[in-house]
Amino acid sequence: MRSSTDFSNHRRVKAIGSNSPVFRNRLLASLSPDALALIVEHSDQRELKAGEVIYEDGEEVTHAVFPEQGVVAIMAEMRDGRSVHQASVGREGFVGYAIVLGGGAAMGRSVVLVPGSATWVPIATFDQALLRFVSVREAILRYGQAHTIELMQLVACNSLHTADQRLSRWLLQTSDRMDAPSFYMTQEIMAKTLGLRRATVNMICSELMEAGAIDYSRGNLTITDSAVLEARACECYGRIRLAYASRHQQYGMP
Repeated sequence: MRSSTDFSNHRRVKAIGSNSPVFRNRLLASLSPDALALIVEHSDQRELKAGEVIYEDGEEVTHAVFPEQGVVAIMAEMRDGRSVHQASVGREGFVGYAIVLGGGAAMGRSVVLVPGSATWVPIATFDQALLRFVSVREAILRYGQAHTIELMQLVACNSLHTADQRLSRWLLQTSDRMDAPSFYMTQEIMAKTLGLRRATVNMICSELMEAGAIDYSRGNLTITDSAVLEARACECYGRIRLAYASRHQQYGMP
């Protein structure tokens, strides 16, 4: 079931002008002023609540959702109730990529892992922006390239690497997407997202704390030594990070 959404937390994005909105989402921040003006006119910003379902698998995509803060997980749900993490989206991208591929149905279940906020762009506005502005097409293309590399890398990661390596990689990625070392994340969410037993997550977190990599208490997680955590992560972290970074540099993204 889709989690209820409180529409009182929606607010229109301010029009371009002296009080122009400052987008933390890297795709939106990279767009030309005329493209932004169109998007701002028809979009709104909404709070993202932990556990909120943005789209169920196969649900019609009505908006492109650009996280400004927070992290959304794309999950594959099995008939027996099990689920596994397919990808995550933070301020480097957007939820609803199916519309770029010519489809209108969500690919996977989109669930908010780390709360924050997002800019919601109606599909009609998104399509119009794609047709009219080169900056929009370039931004979506470079994100699609990096996102595809991430998806392919995670297939290998889930098949070849240990739970310790995968969890360390995922914590680093979450921190990167939040642009902060601290965030709220329960062990139950970590276990469900990565398809691990909660006891396994508890053991790994204890080992990471002993190694000085993280500090964790009642869901409040802080990466205290990213170098130690990166040493415990698999090579996938570096490859995925490079895929996004190289495209940011190539196109002069913020």
